[in-house]
Amino acid sequence: MARFGAGVSRADFWIFVVLLVLAIGGSAVSQAEEAGGRYYWSVLVLVYAAASIGRSWFQAKGQGGPVWDMIRTQVFHWFGTLVAIQIVLFFESDGITDRAPAAVFSLLLLALSTFLAGVHFNWTFLLLGCILAATAIGLGIADQISIYLVTIPLALLALFIVYRRKFG
Repeated sequence: MARFGAGVSRADFWIFVVLLVLAIGGSAVSQAEEAGGRYYWSVLVLVYAAASIGRSWFQAKGQGGPVWDMIRTQVFHWFGTLVAIQIVLFFESDGITDRAPAAVFSLLLLALSTFLAGVHFNWTFLLLGCILAATAIGLGIADQISIYLVTIPLALLALFIVYRRKFG
């Protein structure tokens, strides 16, 4: 279980920033690319998994916790996410759904998995999952340009919260 009162390390802060930028970029790629950013979402899940497993491994090792049980749990967690996103992308490629909804569904799946990783492993992922979910909602109901009017302020607010926990 994640410790919600725990401080944020510099590594946590920068991982948070990079993952947030990559997810927002994935939303843009999915909207712009004809193939819907199929490979981008697959790689992004692997990047998120590596970041989550890496940070959790480092924390568990430092606290003397059961490292291999945590890694096994995380691998199953992120593998499930990858499979779910592949199903959505299959629906897109088969014409069952369009590109825009597939991008929103993929982002929403990533948001849920990131949120749950935050609940169980590292609380900064919980905050990141909430921002990704808000971005998915914005993509679902807003024009492509106006999504950034929602996402950018939320991202800045999240960065402020994480920064204050680390340095303030």
